[in-house]
Amino acid sequence: MSYPIYTSQQIRQLEQALFDSGIVSHELMFKAGKAAFSILQQQWPQAKKIVVLCGAGNNGGDGYVVAYLAQQAGYLVEVFYTAPPKTTDAQKMMQQTQDAGVTIEAWHNHDLRADVIVDALFGIGLSAAITGVAEQMITAANQSCVPILAIDVPSGVNADTGTVQGVAIQAHTTVCFIAYKLGLLTGDGSSYVGQIILQTLNTSPEFYTLPNIVNYYHKNKLNFAARAKNSHKGDFGHVLVIGGDEGMGGAAMMAAEAALRSGAGRVTVATHPNHVAPLLARCPEIMVQGVLHPEQLQPLLATATVIVIGMGLGRHAWGQRLWLAVQDCEQPLIVDADALYWLAKQPHTNANWVLTPHAGEAGRLLNTNNQSIQAQRLVSVQQLVATYGGIALLKGAGSLVANKNSVNLCPYGNAGMATAGMGDTLAGIMAGLTAQFGLSLHTVTQAVVAHALAGDAAAQAGERGLLATDLLTPLRALLNNRETQ
Repeated sequence: MSYPIYTSQQIRQLEQALFDSGIVSHELMFKAGKAAFSILQQQWPQAKKIVVLCGAGNNGGDGYVVAYLAQQAGYLVEVFYTAPPKTTDAQKMMQQTQDAGVTIEAWHNHDLRADVIVDALFGIGLSAAITGVAEQMITAANQSCVPILAIDVPSGVNADTGTVQGVAIQAHTTVCFIAYKLGLLTGDGSSYVGQIILQTLNTSPEFYTLPNIVNYYHKNKLNFAARAKNSHKGDFGHVLVIGGDEGMGGAAMMAAEAALRSGAGRVTVATHPNHVAPLLARCPEIMVQGVLHPEQLQPLLATATVIVIGMGLGRHAWGQRLWLAVQDCEQPLIVDADALYWLAKQPHTNANWVLTPHAGEAGRLLNTNNQSIQAQRLVSVQQLVATYGGIALLKGAGSLVANKNSVNLCPYGNAGMATAGMGDTLAGIMAGLTAQFGLSLHTVTQAVVAHALAGDAAAQAGERGLLATDLLTPLRALLNNRETQ
């Protein structure tokens, strides 16, 4: 079994199956609290005092267990609650904790002084904006500068969508029970979870019968066969990069260089004539053709294995003409950046392309806005496929890659990658791998994961100041199945 991602409803169904099998609910709660306390000890071995913030539901019950175990282990412990527990199991755990001598008080704007704060306010059931006492507690926790361990979900984050319900706990670590929740891995929620540690609570694989809503694409799937010794460049495809209107030649250049570094046998750039000499000077391994009219593309299209278009294409007549010349080509077509703008102007379908929008571009393609896309990232990427066909990549934290049958999630990447040229580099990697291995959901996901992992490797020197071209060195190691440093 590997990395299940379930909805809140699916988690409840699985829990009910556990109870039906004879597992007692309060024993499962104690097991969850014990797992969370173990993570706390591992993450903060020098901690001596903890504060636990408990809600009125079962998430609060998990928090009472943490408080009880910490007290038994010799920690100084304080518990503050929003309201008395409403569920029988949580009431039982609160009583046990009180009997052990733990200080438990209702919240009244207390000063949070501790080595670690445990967030046990809200779990997977949160669906409304947080207000009142809970909002005060979350604000105080975030402002305390004390590291926070979130139990199952950082309070305030919607477990299914990742949207923030008014305010949310900014966790250092989130211990996630039974299965991953999509809202922790993609969208705004991914900025609040910190490090995610999955604890299945020793749930037997036989209980994971429900299908994943999204497939967690782990880096161990990034594996490429060695090349035959008698290989030649014709075995590894010919990438045609189309883009680079006047003043924007760098975007096409980055895509082309990434395609070469990804292993494409040959790469040609069709760009504005003004960029021919600079591109050849930077990378003589790339073939460059100056193009003013769509007719000049025809000889290049005839020899291309895969086409990638949009990087620096622009929103003027030159870019539009080139887009119209290739939008229905027979080869696999990777549609990026300004090509997505032209597609949104005249929507149509193609089963043999990959659309690569970020949230803003996806909003334009689906006639909505960035906020709506981010609030429903899974639904949005599925709508892109239903509307336009082929494969869709919704970029951003927790990028989602979908075709009509399945959705994959990339759990890697970092905030340093929020900089110019990263999308161009990704498009080039995607084209390079497609040239070698053909167009498929698997190949596109491999490109996304390789790009993200290369970004993580490059960011070891620091996220701020990271450049798109910094990814090319660790990328080469990754695509040759070597560990990056």
